[in-house]
Amino acid sequence: MRKNNVTNRPFRGISAAIATTVILLMAGSVNVSAQDEPMTQPEIAPEYPGGTVALLSFIQQNIEYPEGAKEQEIQGRVIVQFTIEKDGSVSDVKVVKSVDPLVDEQVVRAVSAMPAWKPGMHEGKPVRVSYSLPFRFRLQAPPKDVILVQYANGQDGKKDVTCTLTSQKKLTEQELASVIEMKDLNSKLKEVSKKKTEGFFALPNNPDTMDEFNALEEALNKDDNLKVTYKQN
Repeated sequence: MRKNNVTNRPFRGISAAIATTVILLMAGSVNVSAQDEPMTQPEIAPEYPGGTVALLSFIQQNIEYPEGAKEQEIQGRVIVQFTIEKDGSVSDVKVVKSVDPLVDEQVVRAVSAMPAWKPGMHEGKPVRVSYSLPFRFRLQAPPKDVILVQYANGQDGKKDVTCTLTSQKKLTEQELASVIEMKDLNSKLKEVSKKKTEGFFALPNNPDTMDEFNALEEALNKDDNLKVTYKQN
């Protein structure tokens, strides 16, 4: 679209999965300025050598989710701004929206190491262009690898049973100690059905068997002496 004789050519969004990281790159912003100040909307936008596919490959190879950030479950979007010079080199890299120094530093380091771009052009001449890119860091949810089964006395002589699909990391020490190492689904069903006393125990859940939790639900619902609740955590 042309406005005031300037063509708006937004950079298309691309995303990359890196370990447990999702990095999202979105359009740079621009604004024609006087003299030799960096522009933001030249007639021809700068282009990374090889295009977006090559840029994506560069990001995959040069940005890692810092272990410290994973441990602290730091997530969010870092926005960096930089200048693409007339010769295509990258300069003046700075964070304009921070998440945490641990991930900010990764983005600044990677962007600073980019090879020269094909420079932006305006009125037939190479120009300095101000560019901004957001990088989204997002942790994948931990696998739901445990079914915690909790029994309690209910009304009308029935047992209240709560089955929670969760991660081992969320179990208390007592709950973790109660894990019964069974891999066979039929054995798990029998174990749940015969436990009619107060308390709890846990069973390993096979995340590759999507119907396992559903099978447990279906089997327990056939027992009229149980009142069963199912949830995920």
